[in-house]
Amino acid sequence: MTDIPGKTRVYTGLLLATTTIVLVSSLLNQTLERNDKKIVTALILGLMIVLVEKFEIDFPHPSFQFSVSVGAILALACGLTLGPLAGALVVISAELISDVWLRLKPIQVAVNAANLGLATFCGATVYEQLAGGPKSPLDTFQSMAATVIAAAVYTLVNTGILALIISPVVGDSPLNMWKANFNPTYTFVSLPALASLVPLISERNPYAVLVLFVPLIVAHLAQRTLRKVEVQTQATMEGLADALERRDPYTSRHSIRVTDFVRLILQEMPHVPAATQQTILDAARIHDLGKVGTLDSALHKAGPLTEEERKEMQKHPAIGAEIVGQMETYKRIAVIVRHHHERWDGRGYPDGLAGETIPLGSRIICVADSFDAMTSDRPYRGALSYDDARAELIRNAGTQFDPTIVSAFERALCGPPVESRPSNSSNNQILITAAAD
Repeated sequence: MTDIPGKTRVYTGLLLATTTIVLVSSLLNQTLERNDKKIVTALILGLMIVLVEKFEIDFPHPSFQFSVSVGAILALACGLTLGPLAGALVVISAELISDVWLRLKPIQVAVNAANLGLATFCGATVYEQLAGGPKSPLDTFQSMAATVIAAAVYTLVNTGILALIISPVVGDSPLNMWKANFNPTYTFVSLPALASLVPLISERNPYAVLVLFVPLIVAHLAQRTLRKVEVQTQATMEGLADALERRDPYTSRHSIRVTDFVRLILQEMPHVPAATQQTILDAARIHDLGKVGTLDSALHKAGPLTEEERKEMQKHPAIGAEIVGQMETYKRIAVIVRHHHERWDGRGYPDGLAGETIPLGSRIICVADSFDAMTSDRPYRGALSYDDARAELIRNAGTQFDPTIVSAFERALCGPPVESRPSNSSNNQILITAAAD
């Protein structure tokens, strides 16, 4: 792991101190009772948590790797079944074993164990206070409501701590990080419904808890397979875009450069949520895919285009949107691809949109695309200098381009040269396990 931001280290220290104080205080104020059924249940749940961590789903991010497992269900189940203190201790122990097994770095082990342990303790404590006595989560309406609230508290603590710790690594605000990873349906429906089954089953027969392992893993493996398909689809589409550009030496690596320029613009727009930024970057990477349907005679012509050839070229945004819109993974970016040649004054194509009716991603890509086109050699002219291209952007701000986007790009270009800026494909990764899905 490369350098970790100071804030991340400070927040990690605070998390460890808080978790330790909470658990030690609880341990001093109560005695863990010996109960054979609960001991067996604790061992089984601990073993299941260790095993499910081997079935993570990785969600790559430009700056870190975020992994999700079904451990949240088992962690909350520990708290509901064993109580706040015992449940948290089982979760922490299992997470430590799992992370050492996976050979994670010390800071990763510390964050995972302390975060999940604290979330389990908080969720189970809320349940005990609201359930109205030692009742099963499904005994009464009060206990069912308490389970839902406990699940919400567990998730809020878990995702909130992760957002706070990871945000300095990503360079985004904790609130945006939290919004991107909070799933209301899962929090208020799936998590409490599944976690509440464990206390019921363990009361009858602790060993029967193992039966839950099969459906949890089967469902999780199906989700992981879906994620792999999404990653492979993205790689295929980007490979197709690259192959298309290699047909013409003048446009080789064009989409990669445009994506880099888009990233620079987005760095000057921190108010844009991380999830939205990633969507825009994904669209930039394949924004010209529709040129696969453009005739070579128009695409590679060295001189001025005829009216018919111009109309042929102007079809590519709509063709690209139609292609990517057929795939579930890319539906969210189809509208951005379709409108990346619209103009701020409404004189663009294919639909003549104007101003803020043009999607934000399309407006950003339009600026980056135009800048790369101007600073690249083309059959009909040589490349402009960066200064001349910037002057063109400024001159056309408010007519062809969104002036706010041009200003953001201008600020970005006034920093270090593009070539010297760190790429988001660097190895600056921090693997944090969020047992939240």
